[in-house]
Amino acid sequence: MKTNKQIIEALRDNAYLAWAAYGYYDLIGKKIKDDEKYGDKRNKPITLHDILDITYKDYETQDSTFFNTENLKGDFSPLQAKRFFSRYDLLIHQPNTESGFSATLFQNKESKEFTLAIISTESKCDGIK
Repeated sequence: MKTNKQIIEALRDNAYLAWAAYGYYDLIGKKIKDDEKYGDKRNKPITLHDILDITYKDYETQDSTFFNTENLKGDFSPLQAKRFFSRYDLLIHQPNTESGFSATLFQNKESKEFTLAIISTESKCDGIK
C-alpha cells in the first residue's frame, strides 16, 4: 500500500507530465529570431528546455511569418524545466493536427515507465460526428 507521501508525489508527477504535454516540441532545433531583444538566445537553436522555460515565453522563431507566428509558450520556471528533463525523456511528439490533436510520449529515466499524454488544443469538435 502506498503512503500518503507516495500518493502525493505520484499526483505531482502526473500533473507535471500533463503540463509538459502542452509544449511545442516541434520547434526544437528551429532558431530563435535574429532580433536584439532576444539577447544571447537570438539566432540560436531552440532546445528541449527552452520549450518549457517561461524565460523564453513569446520568443519567436526565424520561421515566423505575419500570418503564422511560431512562439515559445513555456510556463515552467527554469528550475522546473531542468528538473523535469533530468527525470523524463521525450521519446515522440505528434504536433497539433488540424483537429487539435496532439500527443507526447515521455519515459521516466529511472523507472523506465512510459507516459502517453494526449491533449486537444481546439475547443470545437467539428470533425467529430
